[in-house]
Amino acid sequence: MTLIIGNQYEEKGAKAVDEKDGDLTENLQMEGSVDTSKEGTYEIVYKVSDTKGNEATKKRVIIVLAEEIKARTGTDGQPGVIYLTFDDGPSTNITPKILDILKRKNVKATFFILNYGTEGEALVKREVAEGHTVGIHGYSHDYKTIYQSVDAYMNNITKLQDKIKASTGYNATITRFPGGSSNTISRNYCQGIMTRLCREVLNRGYKYFDWNVSSGDAGDVSTSQGVYNSVVKGLSKSKANVVLMHDFSGNTKTLNALESIIDYGIQNGYTFSNITESTPMVTHRPNN
Repeated sequence: MTLIIGNQYEEKGAKAVDEKDGDLTENLQMEGSVDTSKEGTYEIVYKVSDTKGNEATKKRVIIVLAEEIKARTGTDGQPGVIYLTFDDGPSTNITPKILDILKRKNVKATFFILNYGTEGEALVKREVAEGHTVGIHGYSHDYKTIYQSVDAYMNNITKLQDKIKASTGYNATITRFPGGSSNTISRNYCQGIMTRLCREVLNRGYKYFDWNVSSGDAGDVSTSQGVYNSVVKGLSKSKANVVLMHDFSGNTKTLNALESIIDYGIQNGYTFSNITESTPMVTHRPNN
């Protein structure tokens, strides 16, 4: 649960049922308390034992925040700039061709990468050498693994950060949560973790970016024309436009749409840039 300071905490309790002893709810023991006047993370622990002494324990995590984490929509950024971002690379059959297009068009982009091998390392080095921003998506993209706890997630990004630095000398501090900060799948593994992570990554010196324009290329959009249409429809001169795309293996629909997207931007008075540490964040509101 997430509460804002000053709001009342209502204890929701728990229910305990044993396959032989039946309903054991009245035997539940509860430990812990919540101070809604002070920001922090609190736990209420519920314990119960059956007649043979087998114990079960569950906990409820309550996060008390100084203020609600609000979305940043890009209106406080540079109006009319387009930040092309690519997730889930590098891939050997798509990333090099995307880099070729960007080089030919003299456009800088941001790559939120995953763990890579020898061939991928060469591509990461090329991204850095050609002036693009290498961001951290994570050593792993496995939701169940990375969203088990705050420590598990932070280890996931620091592990990749160390590898990028060893490969290139570049210290990556820009990150994007797998699924975005607004994902709800993390609820399956740790309640409230996205709210905590949104604060934790900032506390540790990172900046995180979601997006306010989606190509749909990892979802229902199945053609290059569809990718193009989704992107240009979402662009606006009144905001900084962070465009979500992917350079995973085989994603030819985005590859084939990219040059037309860049041409549209140039012809309609937009500018292109890569995300840097000075770029105002564009974020969603966490849903967990």
